[in-house]
Amino acid sequence: MKKQLIAIAIVALFATSSSFAQKINFGIGADVALPMGTFGDIVSVGFGGTAKVYYPLKEEMMVLTGTAGYMTFSGKTVGNFTGSNFSMIPVLVGARYYFAPLSAKFRPYGGLDLGLIFSSTKVPSQTILGVTVGGGSVSGSDFTYQPQLGFVASQFDVAVRLLGISGANCVAARVGYIFN
Repeated sequence: MKKQLIAIAIVALFATSSSFAQKINFGIGADVALPMGTFGDIVSVGFGGTAKVYYPLKEEMMVLTGTAGYMTFSGKTVGNFTGSNFSMIPVLVGARYYFAPLSAKFRPYGGLDLGLIFSSTKVPSQTILGVTVGGGSVSGSDFTYQPQLGFVASQFDVAVRLLGISGANCVAARVGYIFN
């Protein structure tokens, strides 16, 4: 069911943008995330990728965005215990404001994305005093907000953002390429 909802959201994101094809730009990018707080105690650095849709508004100073992607974090080993692997699929909409006109070679921006993070945690089994406990997986979804600062130079989109997710906050960086 969750995979079907994700597929529908991604298709809807791209289908609604196809009617505005003359203005739409698409991009892909690689992401790295540093987990913070207690989330950082149980998982290591996260890696993933995203696809992005850019829809420019008035004079291309404001741009609406849509994002879908995948990120995974490996569980840390503490003592005899191995942490859980954690993965997330973001489905987001957002806006960014450019501080320089379209004609500029370097365009810094600030933005905000809002949406859902679909997550899955795989819990490894542990043997304690000869008894095996744990194992299995847990899935869920959470609201997320992502304030960001970045810049576009040529067709490269570079950003640093805060992923605000209940219990799983991260600081992330993205390097992407925008197809015109």
